[in-house]
Amino acid sequence: MTTPSSSSSSSSGDGKKNKVEPPLFPPFNPFVRHPTSRIGKIKMVVFGSFLVPIRIFGAIASLASCLIWCKMCCSIWSNDVSKPYTRIHRKLVQGGCAITARLVLFFYGFTWIDVTYEIDDPIERQKEPYPSVIVVNHLGFAELLYLIWSDGCCFVSKDTNRKLPFIGKIAEALQSIFVDRAPEQEKDKNKDVNSSTSNCGTKERTTTDIILERAHSPPGTWPPLAVCPEGTTHTGNILIKYATGAFRCGRPIQPVIVTSPFSPVHGYDTSFSCANIVLHIIGLMTQPMNSLHVKHLAVYIPNDAEKSDPTLYANNVRKKMAKELDVKCYDLTWVDKLRFEPSEKAQELGRKKTAEKYGFVPPMPSFTQDAFGNPLTNDDSSKDK
Repeated sequence: MTTPSSSSSSSSGDGKKNKVEPPLFPPFNPFVRHPTSRIGKIKMVVFGSFLVPIRIFGAIASLASCLIWCKMCCSIWSNDVSKPYTRIHRKLVQGGCAITARLVLFFYGFTWIDVTYEIDDPIERQKEPYPSVIVVNHLGFAELLYLIWSDGCCFVSKDTNRKLPFIGKIAEALQSIFVDRAPEQEKDKNKDVNSSTSNCGTKERTTTDIILERAHSPPGTWPPLAVCPEGTTHTGNILIKYATGAFRCGRPIQPVIVTSPFSPVHGYDTSFSCANIVLHIIGLMTQPMNSLHVKHLAVYIPNDAEKSDPTLYANNVRKKMAKELDVKCYDLTWVDKLRFEPSEKAQELGRKKTAEKYGFVPPMPSFTQDAFGNPLTNDDSSKDK
């Protein structure tokens, strides 16, 4: 599959700073969720009036029980998440978190999960090489909960997620790796916090260093590491640029693709992109049932060229996943998404980051379609909702 976007540099004859051409956007906005129809909103009110209270209680009770379980396990064995757990410690933590993850998915409305495999025969799947890392496209948190339930995975996650109630401490207990995206001034202000051992490493080590350590460790030393190489969420109708950290190990990788189809007539877009997390969770809970389709692709074994070139490796894995998803690839990143975030602070950071990246602030793109390929009206195209 060809990537419809590319970056190029141009320099003026007077020696000014080179400008990088911003990547192309698709005809629809890949970062803003599809709006809920009037019928869909009525359905949310009708079903949400009795589903939401039950599901909120169930989700909070499940997460609280899991947090108590993780703290109990760590108090008995070790509270140091920067070092490998003993086998029984890891199994108990993973087991408790797996049960909780499936319960939370249920309370979020994902009552049934459709799971398929590129290699149908389980005996043949067992013959595949052990994957160092699992990579998955990033729609929200449903795919992450699924991978905790199915594989006992930990994750590479943004540092701010450590502050989330229940979830932050549970992610730490699972030995997740946290990435700090704060602006430099905030990093200096919170230097002591950001360099804590919860990041599973020392101050000097980068996220890539920690990923490589996990990837090259003997199987079973650490929990399976799941990475969302896109680095941010989107609506799932494209694949954006992959970071190369997970591909620098040069070892086999397990691609997993997820989709969450919904009806444009009465459904709710389950992708968590440019939305308030509390309102989004409540929106999920108003639905009688949300859809989650998961497909485990065959383990991708890199060739010699891919082993020596992480960018080539990442792009080829992305192409394979895009082909299976029947979507196109665009070289957009988290920076390009920032200007669509609802908060003024994020939008301002987006303008600053794009100026640093491209040498100027590119104009906001115009969109002619919605996520389903329907043409937008003039009023719709002027909105980022």
